[in-house]
Amino acid sequence: MPQKKASARSSSSRRPSADNSSTALLSQNNDELDFAESGAVVSAQPSPSARPNSTRRSGLAVSAAAILIAAFIGGLYVIAALHSNSESQSTLVTAKNGAVATDEARCSAIGVDILRNGGNAVDATVASALCVGVLQAHSSGIGGGGFMLIRPPGGQAPVLIDFREIAGAAATEDMFIDDIKLAQIGGLSIGVPGEIAGMYHAHHRFGKLSWRSLFEPSITLARGGFTLSELVHHQLKTIEKHILASPGFNTTYTDARGRLLKPGATVYRPALADTLEEIAEKGPSAFYKGRIAASLLKAIRNNGGILTEADFEAYRPVERAPVETFYHGRRIITGSPPTSGSILLNMLNVLEGYNLARDGQTALNYHRIVEAMKFGAAQRTFLCDPSFVDIAANITRQIDKHFAASIRTNISDTQTFDVSHYDPEYDILINHGTTHISVVDKDGLAVSATSTVNLEFGSRIMDPVTGIILNDEMDDFSTTNKTNGFGLRPSPNNKIVRGKRPLSSTSATIIEYNGEVELVLGGSGGSRILTSVLQVIVNALDFDMRLDNAVDTPRLHHQLLPNHLMVDPLFPSSVSHALAAFGHEIVPLKHGSSVVQAVRRLPNGLLHAVSDARKHGVAAGY
Repeated sequence: MPQKKASARSSSSRRPSADNSSTALLSQNNDELDFAESGAVVSAQPSPSARPNSTRRSGLAVSAAAILIAAFIGGLYVIAALHSNSESQSTLVTAKNGAVATDEARCSAIGVDILRNGGNAVDATVASALCVGVLQAHSSGIGGGGFMLIRPPGGQAPVLIDFREIAGAAATEDMFIDDIKLAQIGGLSIGVPGEIAGMYHAHHRFGKLSWRSLFEPSITLARGGFTLSELVHHQLKTIEKHILASPGFNTTYTDARGRLLKPGATVYRPALADTLEEIAEKGPSAFYKGRIAASLLKAIRNNGGILTEADFEAYRPVERAPVETFYHGRRIITGSPPTSGSILLNMLNVLEGYNLARDGQTALNYHRIVEAMKFGAAQRTFLCDPSFVDIAANITRQIDKHFAASIRTNISDTQTFDVSHYDPEYDILINHGTTHISVVDKDGLAVSATSTVNLEFGSRIMDPVTGIILNDEMDDFSTTNKTNGFGLRPSPNNKIVRGKRPLSSTSATIIEYNGEVELVLGGSGGSRILTSVLQVIVNALDFDMRLDNAVDTPRLHHQLLPNHLMVDPLFPSSVSHALAAFGHEIVPLKHGSSVVQAVRRLPNGLLHAVSDARKHGVAAGY
């Protein structure tokens, strides 16, 4: 039995200013502040031929085989696709120069086409993200926000661009105290969207192709029509009554007789095409001011929301220093708060003290992994937007190797414990719309980006004039005595404050080995993102799995509360039974509830890229 109890607490002082030393608000440059009206940032050597052929791209077929054939015809050199895409088996793509892994085969192909035409990993990420927002509107889009972790080549410092949504000026701490559902559906649930501002900033700093060229493929898809996938149809079907009755949705996803479209039907989004066209021409100011902003605000207010013109005009992305650790000699780079990257590093530091590679996938090793998850979940309760609460000491502790060692002294190899053992800071102790994109280009620029509207279809509000689906990111804040849509309990540091960004479970990660990019990954799936990314890293680095196997292997999930271990139905039953003997309460984990996209550079220089089959994604490379 462990004898020493690790202390996880530190004092936190609230401060309203955004002057954290690791944070640089992007308001110093007046051109950026005004979002340069031209919106056309071109590389030093622009070439008309560098623009992607959006007409050809829009005709790419849905299936993995068709994508690879179309890619080959277009000159996209894919060396091998070693697995067919199925519910439990991802397609492994091997490439020479660059690779893109997204949730959607058509969007991965668009990203690689950008790389082939002279763009870099940031360009490919922006174009791919816009595409996912068109094709998989339940998971992401320009009405949401996210984070982009960028690791430039040549020894330049990595950077995290935070374009998380923001609470409006009229938001209050307990605005959802009487009805937490209002944080998940309707106008009050909406935070100021950050995606366009964040993508523009990333492109302004690192992009090579013109801003407009990155929009062309998605404009073509939205205007010319695209095939409705089984995945999106399933999500539409789960809220069919709302879709049929809601403006915008009921003209986008229904047929001439007002019935929900079937899989394989053609979807047209002309209003969104017009919106994307305007932003492509005028830059992000077109989103935050003028016609588009006015229409969005009208839709928000008509649905009970409180955001204002001033809230939109004041939005700025934030550039943050990532957090890092070393794991078995590899440099692990991930997002700082308000992401949960420091928790990923904490869990890896704990596990580094065990020789997981020696004994492999034993029940004891999985028990240790689960215990690291539980301590990590407890540590997550100390995080929030660092511009509003001083959590620097917490972050330093979480990524410290000595603190990880003290946690290991509290992990028993014979049993698990109740919640209080893990020392969380919940204010009570009461007993899946996101997308991720991983890109590596031929020059070694790596991007790990997560974008979301939070729950499926966000707030469930589509502005019919602009075609934009708005987020419900206010649900990611903590409300006293309430549990959010991902089952996470409230923590004091993450309470609602005007202008604040909610805590995110995202953990975009880039791993270096001997100074070179080795693995780029991240995930979607709310609170399961952290544990899924952790397990893929362990599978690849400790259990020496090929990348597709590392992604496909059935997973476990524990978030401390509720205090039970969620187990993928495909996980070996013998190990599940052994875990139960440690005292873990086993419950089923819905298969496909967490999704990881990854790109790995092999020692011979080739790239492996995998899009998780749980969301029917297919990667692409050349």
